[in-house]
Amino acid sequence: MEYRWVFFVLLTLLVWGCWGFLTRVAAASLGWRDTTAIAAIGNMIAAVSFIMLSRAELAPQSPSWFAALSAGVLGFLGALTFYVAVDQNPSSLVIVATSLYPIITIILSVLLLGENMSVRQMVGVAFAILALILISGR
Repeated sequence: MEYRWVFFVLLTLLVWGCWGFLTRVAAASLGWRDTTAIAAIGNMIAAVSFIMLSRAELAPQSPSWFAALSAGVLGFLGALTFYVAVDQNPSSLVIVATSLYPIITIILSVLLLGENMSVRQMVGVAFAILALILISGR
């Protein structure tokens, strides 16, 4: 079994961990509005660079094209609401709470895509919710 994907998972954790930290640093000084605007510029620079280097096909070809476009819009809106939350709360709490977003993905995948969850996975979700309750308690 190939585990090359683990490298990318760890890289994602590192990148997103630094992203959450830098967001807190920026929002503490700039506020959520300026942080969101400046971060969007950074996102556009990275996105345009990727588009140019990858030679991605941008013409609509299927309903999946609109799903990808919608994912981009939702990603930005999620970042926006994340910046507001991090501006108003400790990043240690906001990061943990928002990291539970895969629960929504799991629910939608089970309901709309017919994917299955094992008992072990359900217990994992329950523990993740319990962890949020424990970490957010006073």
